[in-house]
Amino acid sequence: MSRRKKTVGLDLGTSRVAVVIAESDDPGTPVSIIGVGESPSEGLRKGVVVNLDKTIAAIQAAAVTAERMAGQRIESVVVSMAGTHLWSQNSTGVVAVARPDHEIGEDDVQRVVEASRAISVASDRQVIHVIPRAYTVDGQDGVRDAIGMTGHRLEVETNIITGAQTAIQNVIKCVHGAGFDVEDVVCAGLAAGEGVLSQQEIELGVCLIEIGAGTTNVVVYNDGSARHLAVLPVGGNHVTSDIAIGLRTTLDEAESLKLNYGHCLPEAIDHAEKVEVRQVGGDRITALPRRFLAEIIGPRMQEIFLMAREEVRKTGFDQLLPAGVVVTGGGSRLMGTMDAAQYVFDTSARLGQPTGLVGLADKAQGPSFGVASGLVKWGSRAPVRSYGPRQTVTFGNTYQKTVRWLRDFF
Repeated sequence: MSRRKKTVGLDLGTSRVAVVIAESDDPGTPVSIIGVGESPSEGLRKGVVVNLDKTIAAIQAAAVTAERMAGQRIESVVVSMAGTHLWSQNSTGVVAVARPDHEIGEDDVQRVVEASRAISVASDRQVIHVIPRAYTVDGQDGVRDAIGMTGHRLEVETNIITGAQTAIQNVIKCVHGAGFDVEDVVCAGLAAGEGVLSQQEIELGVCLIEIGAGTTNVVVYNDGSARHLAVLPVGGNHVTSDIAIGLRTTLDEAESLKLNYGHCLPEAIDHAEKVEVRQVGGDRITALPRRFLAEIIGPRMQEIFLMAREEVRKTGFDQLLPAGVVVTGGGSRLMGTMDAAQYVFDTSARLGQPTGLVGLADKAQGPSFGVASGLVKWGSRAPVRSYGPRQTVTFGNTYQKTVRWLRDFF
């Protein structure tokens, strides 16, 4: 019997950290969830680490919950990367086929993909993903899998995603500080696509919008691969902030009002409906029309979708999305979100929820787990490797692991 592969997804979000532990057999089989843990996050802002200690504490708290549910220890994780520092650009690579019989082998494919990496990247940036889109063999384009074909010249089109070196290093430092190794770093937008999209949608053409607390990831898919990735500097926290300012209430109260009574379309709310709002600096409670709340939320959500549509327009795929729009992430839980997306994009829109999961899948349900579920699916089909320099054994790392072992033991 083959040993089941264990994968751990670590979603580092602006408002929360989520850890999902999963097991899988062969690539392509459903991923079985065995442990899930969540913890509030205060160490990140707009997807970027701003406080190492708070981020490490949040990772450890979420990991302990997931480990207890799974009854297994975590050694290494596949971690998400977010933030407006992420950029996407297209590149091409060309090589001559090496074998005398001109049959294209795996080494040729690796060489041509490596050749496409030879783009000018600023010294403070780092390549995170090189995604092959299509191969061309002796002028014949549109080849999905070139291995085994015969030809003299092999070309590839790739989508290269780069990020700020310091932001990537700080994420890795936090994971190491929590006592874990990093198997891979995956852009949150691509992880969400892996988690909630079907293969048919990716083939046909779809726009994925993952609305987080601090940022919104926009990924355009077509012909079976990601064509463009952009990160918008707005998210669910901006909606909460607008409510707090507009209704003169606290951020906690604004978040509660948003989730329980918020709506993206003011015209869908009855004029007679009221909501009770606790004012700032006292216990005074005021009854306000619920429509006021929707009139604050609506324009901000519309702005997010308009910015996302502009990113799609830049790629030239504006009218080439037969599968429409898929909205996921914690910010998509607002009532009327799909209607707003449908109105702005003038196409079909659906809510993206994790698919292809078994086991304790109900513990990782809902659009908030789109990224975390995608990370374990990504890790289950990727070869096991360590990202960057392997974690060195230092007093800090040994201390963290010892503390966790003692805590588990007692």
